[in-house]
Amino acid sequence: MLQLNKSLLTIPVLLAVLSFALFTACSDDPMSPSEDLSSENFTYAFNEGQALGTADAAYRGDHQRNLSASIQIEEMDNGNASVTVTLDNTIDGETYPVHAHDAADPNTTPNGTPYNETPNGDVFAGGIAGTGGTASSTNETNIAYDQLINQYEGFFVVHDPLQELSTTDLTTYLVLGVFASSLPEGESSLRSQEVTYAFNEGQLLDNTDTAYNGDHPRNLSATLLIEERGNGMADVTVTLNNTMDGFDYAVHSHDAADAATTPNGTPYNETPNGDVFAGAIAGNGGSASSTNETQINYLELIDEYEAFFVVHDPTRDISTTDLSTYLVLGVFGEELEAGEANLATSTFEYSFNEGQLLDNPDTAYEGDHARNLNATMVVEELIDGRAKITVTLNNTVDGAVYPVHSHDAADPGQTPNGTPYDETPNGELSPGTIEGNGGSVNTMYETEETLYRDVINGYEAFFVVHDPLQELSTIDLTTYLVLGLTARE
Repeated sequence: MLQLNKSLLTIPVLLAVLSFALFTACSDDPMSPSEDLSSENFTYAFNEGQALGTADAAYRGDHQRNLSASIQIEEMDNGNASVTVTLDNTIDGETYPVHAHDAADPNTTPNGTPYNETPNGDVFAGGIAGTGGTASSTNETNIAYDQLINQYEGFFVVHDPLQELSTTDLTTYLVLGVFASSLPEGESSLRSQEVTYAFNEGQLLDNTDTAYNGDHPRNLSATLLIEERGNGMADVTVTLNNTMDGFDYAVHSHDAADAATTPNGTPYNETPNGDVFAGAIAGNGGSASSTNETQINYLELIDEYEAFFVVHDPTRDISTTDLSTYLVLGVFGEELEAGEANLATSTFEYSFNEGQLLDNPDTAYEGDHARNLNATMVVEELIDGRAKITVTLNNTVDGAVYPVHSHDAADPGQTPNGTPYDETPNGELSPGTIEGNGGSVNTMYETEETLYRDVINGYEAFFVVHDPLQELSTIDLTTYLVLGLTARE
């Protein structure tokens, strides 16, 4: 409860300014001094709950939070006080109720307030018409200046003209302070909470069967930012990191539910809750965001709302039951730690070229190399979706340098020599050369841009190990120790 302590409220009285009015007229009347009149000014910042030291008492509503107030108490010639209230940053056309409420014992007031709910009109109680800027009103009281400054105990309140007037709901007060005691600015009372979500590796349910299983790079992550607006409602902003350019990501909040009551036994409603968040975020190759201005109270969303947070795979048909299609699967408003990456690996074995690829013995190897050479290609998914490729040659000739190439498939009608591939090898997917050691030797390289899923599913090319004992040819298939399809059995 608010409690007054005048020892904490005293502000040093401004020194009276001595002034003399010099009247010059046709007469020779001598100068007569005017009385020294006192005045004090008090300023009040916007109500961020600082008067009580709690954000629970801070203003919640649609008024801009830049309104401030000042009180000027001036001694009049009769010794009484005039009270002038000035409001800054008002709304044009709105009338602001401004009140002084006498301090009271909360045990004696109807609603336990530490003040009388009926304002004290003898001090100040009236409406100030907003102008879009600064507006003022003055009350010439019948209270002695010294009494109002040093003895009166009360609260100073500026009510929100955009809400129904309340004398008990402090969150409707634009200004709440002690009368004749300045109120400094408080820290913003608007609250926020940010949580991050790692990629779905099955860690939420501790079950790798629920981990994402698809072609999207596994470095996508999400951030959920819940921010309180001035009216107490919440903004929900979702940011996706490491998105794929040109893909629309469905991002949903699914209310928790009893699995026994849902059509497919899911522990959530399959229909997303659009009041919280349900929308598409356009991928741009980096970070992309979207915000929903909800009509849900911030504290309700933070403390009471139970739901799942899902980012669906944009490369596949959307499913609300197949968890392995979820790039992110977490609890709404709770952090999701990174799980162990379930990165894909594919292995391809290549035997010696006996003409089997084209089912034509005329394309089989002809030369002096032993016919026991074979090759293995291991393609591994990297966390960012690119591929790491390891090529191993077995039964090599010691010291011989083997050119190993991937040649992109092509229309034979378009190539210079009618080959079904480009004679120039694809540098990103070709290891280059491997030096033999008399046994097994390998080389490893990572693609720069090509994704694992594209190597495995979409890339069409020929895999060739050339004979190091003959002059290199890109058209004479009989010089190829190995001839196969890249990343295919």
